[in-house]
Amino acid sequence: MSKTHIADHETLERVAIALESMGAASVPIFNDETGRYTNSSIAAWLAKMRDGKNYGVSIPKGSSTACTKTGANAGITNPKPGVIGRAAIDPYVNHGAFFFVEVNGGVDADGMPYVTAIDGDGRFSRLDDTWVLTPVLYTLETETDDAVNLTVSDTRQPSMKRQPAALLPNGAQRPYMLYAKYALSVDADGKPRSVSGAAVKTRSVSHDGGISLMKTASTGDSLKVAADDWYVKTMFLLKYATKNSQSVFAGCTGYDITATPTRAESNTTRVVIAKDKADQILIGSAMMFGTHTGTNTDRGYGYNCDIFDGARVTKKAAVDASNVAVYFDVAKPFSTATTYQLATAPWNTGSCDMVEGDGSPTSCTDGKQPFVVQGIELSLGMLEVLGNVLIQYTGTGAVVYVNPDTKNEKAGSSPDSALSAGAFPGQAAEGWNYALYCKTVNGLMIQQGTGASTSVGICDGNYKVADTTVGWREWLSLGSLGGGGIAGLWYVFGNYGSGYAWWYIGSRRSANGRARGEAA
Repeated sequence: MSKTHIADHETLERVAIALESMGAASVPIFNDETGRYTNSSIAAWLAKMRDGKNYGVSIPKGSSTACTKTGANAGITNPKPGVIGRAAIDPYVNHGAFFFVEVNGGVDADGMPYVTAIDGDGRFSRLDDTWVLTPVLYTLETETDDAVNLTVSDTRQPSMKRQPAALLPNGAQRPYMLYAKYALSVDADGKPRSVSGAAVKTRSVSHDGGISLMKTASTGDSLKVAADDWYVKTMFLLKYATKNSQSVFAGCTGYDITATPTRAESNTTRVVIAKDKADQILIGSAMMFGTHTGTNTDRGYGYNCDIFDGARVTKKAAVDASNVAVYFDVAKPFSTATTYQLATAPWNTGSCDMVEGDGSPTSCTDGKQPFVVQGIELSLGMLEVLGNVLIQYTGTGAVVYVNPDTKNEKAGSSPDSALSAGAFPGQAAEGWNYALYCKTVNGLMIQQGTGASTSVGICDGNYKVADTTVGWREWLSLGSLGGGGIAGLWYVFGNYGSGYAWWYIGSRRSANGRARGEAA
């Protein structure tokens, strides 16, 4: 049975449980003329599944990494992430605020999302643009001297406001939220997509480059935005109750391996390397291979990826006691020489497709593998740039700006419509900073405070240039395949200009770039 069929069966069962005791009118309605489900019927379907409960988490401002679950969240045990062949144990499945389902669809130019297929309906395919659909959430975030208290519900309660990006530019509320399941790739025509089984798009992805790539001025599409980042962080905090994201999911942040072929071959789909190097390489991961005609080993140079870039490892086979052949899924055979260079690359999209629930392919904490949370695949070994966030270094400090409507996004600086999310934390001199806690400001869940480390506070590093710097820098999140302990959900590298692109920088599509601002 194919993995798509397995996923269909699991989703059908999960959705069937969620729909138990509901009438036929609660089921989304497909319109044959438009080729879409009606947004009103999806909204009604989600409304029928509301549980109205307030799920909370208290995030301490001090060095402790442990958070406290509150409200309806209190007493719910943390999920146990899964691996392929061992499903996650997740007590949050089908709880109102945590409900999600995979869909095909997209976003119209005015920012309105649409759905063309729902996992399990016979139309759905992860080879088409794939999103995670969730209800619009309502939030209340309060702050005391000791903690930031975050509460989330699928039903609006007194004092609650809508989640970031819930309102369209015209003030209407979205019928639901869509989040890209997969990292950004492009098709043969260069069109951005969110599909399974593709090499990720890097090397030319930057904040500025994303404006033209996603055609933000004329479409509803954009690169990943603050609202997408907020959803993952919020779900993680509520479910796992820790500020140390890498203690649960290390991500692909310790998989920086290069090797030289030990023998030359022609018309082959394998590379023979030393056994000690091959032992470090995971089947299913991706690598790049180049003629290495220059002297620089950096993966960003074309001669280090001119044979293939992002090819998936299909198997390994011993050649002798000291050498192992690593086989690749490539379109055509190639030749090897002992002067060439083989190196790990960001994983292909869909590497977590066989993981049932939150988890990683074989290990969540070995530092070599991506992970999935709430159906969203993350940390494939490259940084993810946010398309609506920039850091401005003013000569006396650094301020973070969030642009609610990516239609107005421009290269080189934030537009006048951008909102301040406050200071980018860190010391006056250039270097790494480790924040103590986080809070949401104008839709961005941003680090706060200084003086923590990789084991206390937020645990993820944010890199800041000196306060005396003047200029704009892009917001690079998550960490690359060599990021190590500084990486994680709250990691930010704030050193590169808004147009900087390299092999370890990617992003993902967003259906939430067009918004009115932090919802009221």
